[in-house]
Amino acid sequence: MTLDVDTLSQSLKTIREEIVKRGWHIEVFRSNNSHRIITRDDGKRMHVFGSVSPATSYAAAKASNDKLLTYELLENEDLPLLDLVTVRDDNDLEQAKEFMVKKGKVVVKPVDGSHGQGITVDVRDEASLRKALKVARNVTKQSKDVIVQEQYDHEIICDLRMLYIDYKFIGAIWRIPARVYGDGQHTLKQLIERENDTARRGIAYRAELTTIDMDKAHLYLKDKMNEVIADGVEVQVAGVANYGAGGETVDVTDDIPEWLIKEAELAARACELVVAGVDFMISQVPTSTMKREELSPAITEVNKAPLLSMHDTPTHGRGNRGATKAFIDHLATL
Repeated sequence: MTLDVDTLSQSLKTIREEIVKRGWHIEVFRSNNSHRIITRDDGKRMHVFGSVSPATSYAAAKASNDKLLTYELLENEDLPLLDLVTVRDDNDLEQAKEFMVKKGKVVVKPVDGSHGQGITVDVRDEASLRKALKVARNVTKQSKDVIVQEQYDHEIICDLRMLYIDYKFIGAIWRIPARVYGDGQHTLKQLIERENDTARRGIAYRAELTTIDMDKAHLYLKDKMNEVIADGVEVQVAGVANYGAGGETVDVTDDIPEWLIKEAELAARACELVVAGVDFMISQVPTSTMKREELSPAITEVNKAPLLSMHDTPTHGRGNRGATKAFIDHLATL
C-alpha cells in the first residue's frame, strides 16, 4: 500500500487500485513477487498467488502446470486438440522422428514450461529436433518428458487467449508474436535492436511491451537475421505470441462466436480452474458469426494464473474489460 507506483507490475497497480476503492488492504513480500496477502473490509485475510483463485484446489493447480495432464483432461471432454507424442530419452527419439515426418513440422515444448519458455516451433528435421529437445529440457522444472506436438498449419494463424473468472467469460485477446518492419536499409538484427530501444519496450509485465530476446530471435530466424528487409515488410521475429516474449495484444472480446465461448468454458471446467486463461489457435481473426469450420479451433493450453492487465490495457483495441475488477469481485464472494 506504501510502495511507489513505479515499483509495481502492471497487474499489481490495477489490483491495488481496486483494493483501495473497497477499503481493503494488500501486502506484498517483495514488489516483484506474485504472493499477496489481501485483507477484506470484513477482516477476512486471504493469501493469493497472482490471479489464481483461492477456490482452486491444489490438485487442479498442479495439473495445470502439466501440459500433458491438461491435454488428457481436455481429451476426456472431446475438445479440439493437436496430436502429440512424448519423448523422455533417446529411446523415444525414433518415434518422435516418425511423428515429425508424418506431420511435416512440429512444435517441441517442455511439459511444465510457462511464458513460452523452452518452446521451439517449425521443427522439420532431425538436427532441429535434437536441438529443440535440448532447449525444452533446459527449462523443465520437474518432468523429464518433452512434448512433440503437431504444428497448427494454416495460412493465417491467430493465437487467442480467453479469460474466465467464476467460469464466466470476461474477455478475449488476439496475441500477435513480436514483429518488426523493414526499411530497405537495415538487417533484421538491426531492426530488432532498434525496436528494443523504443520507449514502449522494457521489462516483462512492467513495460507496455517486453524487450525481444535476441538469442530466441536468432534461434527462430537463423540466417535470416542478417537479411536486409524491404521497406514496409512485416517480419515475425519470435516463435511464440506471449506478451512475455515480446508479443502484442489486440482486444477481440466482441468478436468471439457463442459456440467458442461455451467450448472454452468447458475447458476451464474440465481443468477445474475457477480463474482460467484458455488458449486457442484459430485459422483467422474471428467474428461473432463465424462457424467452427471457418475457424478450425485447437486448444493449446489452459492457464491457472492468466494475466489480467492484458485484458484491461491491450496494445490495440478497446480493452477496459474489467478483468481485475471481476477478479476482486470474485475474492469478495469467498
